[in-house]
Amino acid sequence: MSKQAATLFYTATSCGAASFISAHRAGLLGTVLNAPIAGSDFLAVNSKGNVPTIVLPDGTVLNENVATLQWVADQAGGIVHHISTLYPDAKHVSRYLLATKLSWVSSEMHAICAPLFNSSLSPEVRGYVLGAYNKKLQYLNQVELEGKSYLVGNDFSVADACAYIVLSSLISASTPMSSSMWIKSPG
Repeated sequence: MSKQAATLFYTATSCGAASFISAHRAGLLGTVLNAPIAGSDFLAVNSKGNVPTIVLPDGTVLNENVATLQWVADQAGGIVHHISTLYPDAKHVSRYLLATKLSWVSSEMHAICAPLFNSSLSPEVRGYVLGAYNKKLQYLNQVELEGKSYLVGNDFSVADACAYIVLSSLISASTPMSSSMWIKSPG
């Protein structure tokens, strides 16, 4: 582990919060990851302007959830005994299953909910987007989580953190959702 910590940029109401949740779960906050310097020009750090962003001690910039979540989980290896479930070792097929789930949450779930934050969206388009999102939730419930509590294996992973944040964002979007659209408990 480096003596100098990397810096995590995220917002609590964005998908970047999944990196914070995973870092917290891994016990990395304050040791491997620090908060950004107040008042810093974020576009000078990440010209895309999106979060999550992790700036490594050597100045390398990582962003996009798939990369930042994998980095967080890899840093936790050997620090916390149960942390291999965040992102399994490359020797196990579950690592690639997790990458599949995380990519699906990022590209399918997250991408389709973004238009719901546009207050000028017409009722027709909003209805279409909600219908498409309902199909994603049905798939999540009926296929990915059928009889399970987690997306991969029997413990919390970075894919679960990402799914939690994406699903929670619908509340921020003031989206009317029927109870049938929410994730069902396996119990």
